[in-house]
Amino acid sequence: MSLSRLRLFAGICFVIAMGGLLFGGWQTLGRMAPYPGRVVDESGAVLMTREEILAGQDVYQRYGLMDHGSVWGHGSQRGMEFSAVTLHRWGELVRDALALERFGRPFDELGEADRRAVEAATAVEMKANRYDASTDTLTLTAAQAAALPALFAWWDDVFAHGEPDYGFLPDTIPDPDQRQAIGRFFVWTAWAAVADRPGSDASYTNNWPPDPLVGNQPSASTYIWTLGGVLALFLVLGVFVYYVHAWELWYGPAAGVPLARKLIDMPLTPSQAAAAKFFLVVSLLFLLQTTFGGLLAHYTVHPGSFWVEGIAGFIPYSWAKSWHLQLAIFWIATTWVASAIYLAPVIGGREPARQRTLVQLLFAAILLVAVGSLAGQVLGIKGQLGDLWFWFGHQGWEYLELGRFWQILLFVGLVAWLGIVYRTVAHLFRSASSDYRALIKFYVFSAILVVAFFAFGLFYGRGTHITLADYWRWFVVHIWVESIFEFFGVAVISLLLVAMGLASARAALRVAYFTAGITFLSGILGTAHHYFWYGGPSYWLAVGSVFSSMEPVPLFGLVVRGMMEYRSIRQEGHDFPYRWPMYFLVASSFWNFLGAGVFGFLINLPIVNYFEHGTYLTMNHGHAALFGTYGMLSIALLLFSWRGLVDKGAWSDRLLKVSFWGLNVGLFLMTLGTLFPVGIFQTWVAFRDGLWAARDAAFFDHPFVQLVGTIRALPDTVIILFGVLPLAVFLFGTYRHLKPSLIREGESVWERLGFDPESTS
Repeated sequence: MSLSRLRLFAGICFVIAMGGLLFGGWQTLGRMAPYPGRVVDESGAVLMTREEILAGQDVYQRYGLMDHGSVWGHGSQRGMEFSAVTLHRWGELVRDALALERFGRPFDELGEADRRAVEAATAVEMKANRYDASTDTLTLTAAQAAALPALFAWWDDVFAHGEPDYGFLPDTIPDPDQRQAIGRFFVWTAWAAVADRPGSDASYTNNWPPDPLVGNQPSASTYIWTLGGVLALFLVLGVFVYYVHAWELWYGPAAGVPLARKLIDMPLTPSQAAAAKFFLVVSLLFLLQTTFGGLLAHYTVHPGSFWVEGIAGFIPYSWAKSWHLQLAIFWIATTWVASAIYLAPVIGGREPARQRTLVQLLFAAILLVAVGSLAGQVLGIKGQLGDLWFWFGHQGWEYLELGRFWQILLFVGLVAWLGIVYRTVAHLFRSASSDYRALIKFYVFSAILVVAFFAFGLFYGRGTHITLADYWRWFVVHIWVESIFEFFGVAVISLLLVAMGLASARAALRVAYFTAGITFLSGILGTAHHYFWYGGPSYWLAVGSVFSSMEPVPLFGLVVRGMMEYRSIRQEGHDFPYRWPMYFLVASSFWNFLGAGVFGFLINLPIVNYFEHGTYLTMNHGHAALFGTYGMLSIALLLFSWRGLVDKGAWSDRLLKVSFWGLNVGLFLMTLGTLFPVGIFQTWVAFRDGLWAARDAAFFDHPFVQLVGTIRALPDTVIILFGVLPLAVFLFGTYRHLKPSLIREGESVWERLGFDPESTS
């Protein structure tokens, strides 16, 4: 296929993917679970209002409770599933009331036949949707309404006095009015999870969570589109294999070795030298992030306690979880930013004027956002920011916890980074040959998408319907972190190969366009698997199942390419200067295949996800995919850049070898040794008894879960002491041996290196 057709293929895939996802979101607007203007009993007495429900949603967000539990399965997998436990308790109260009403005896005293009759009646009563859109009123039955005071009182007690089994400290929510409000919000989430959507045989959340007591079972669409996902995998895999062979993609010798040798003696520009301190900050953020991960692992088996007295009472689970996730995004993103700054003069061929000053300002902005947002999250969780919580505290959305002010400031910083990257290559838009110019445009477009997709996190605000807010949230958490950064990585690698004279621009573009096309189609539309149970229509089951099943396909090719790089490194022997940076790149390919591909496909089919959603299998996939794929790739880019920054006489691989095996062995033990077996057991409990039971404190007190949770200390210790710490020591120890900045502003980097990338086009 010609280059123009491949470019058209990539463009069409992007338009179809984005158009499909946006059209589906537009269709969702009129089909979300309503916030009733009034909730009344059968006599017409008002039980709660829309304003009170939304006030409860505010409370849920401001105290970071999505990082201490979940609603409709999205959030922390260790704490309560707030909607599921509310729904089950509500169902039990209704069941007990119906037993007394029909048989005059408590449910526990009934015979088997009478119990079954009451349970069937409970399911019918809970599934019936009595919302009247014309009056904006939801009417509850007598049994449902009578249960509300008990539900509100129970939630008030949990958040006022604490719940040690779940790690809730006393006064988690200090204000009694706020505790009443959050109880109303949880009741609304339970109603939306069970009441049938008008014109459908499934609830607004497609009958999630599974709970036989209230009649929540998998819908027909859940079964049918599971088959669609399996079919899509095999069809796309066949097409992929055919075109890889037909177009000879990923063929030829591995390019990592000669590329590395070109860069080893490259002198520095002022902006490259300034980029070095970014990597020091990365190592500190990485160390802090994994330390809080270890604390979370301890909280899993010993909620609300720690060996050092006072830590658990001061650092609640929600604080530890918020920082663990936010720091992961920070250190990975900062690595990409710094690596792009280091590589920019190589790609563009010169150092623009005042580039170093702009890099210094960007560094200060990143520090401000990191420190300010992390501090704000703690103050928000502690209730210290009042009505400013949304702007400066904790927004309440997992992975996007930082306050809106810090989020906007980070977006401005990304725009500035885009300008820094662009100004190094802008002159090539006019002077470069056609193919190389096309590759430069591909690179710039990928950088633009990195910034643009982060902006989708600004499309919701305080009081936005949670289904709509979560729709936009996944544009950042899934598409930005997975698809767009992968797209940007393809662009960087392609440009480097051409700039070093190792491939023609035409050959690089062929692979880049093909990879971009399948990444857009599978990665963007595959986002829909996050929408299965979060209040959207059932068509997300079809879209998410089919396209998320395609996501592992390009990973098959990438892991093969990674093995080719590994073989080439082994052939070079122990003297190869970029040996360990390249090993981290190979490790990223491996974890991309296992974590994102295998573990992702394992849980994305609808019928599996229905019972697995909200369990440790999701956490297992998340750790292997985010840390394994993007974490290892970020470390590879860090060390690749650092190898060119540090004088080769001061370089030693000893600590890097320890770090490599510490991180990879620790992650392997964590995923397959602890998270995966607990997730399998938890999914079985959800299938047998319901999701509420799989997230109940009794499950985490099970001897098997306690044993595996205790063993979890081993991989966490390996990761921190033998993975992260040696890396940090290495970076700080070699920082004083940075090469001098010998290339002046405006001077040609390519001439100093003795090559011309345009001659390879």
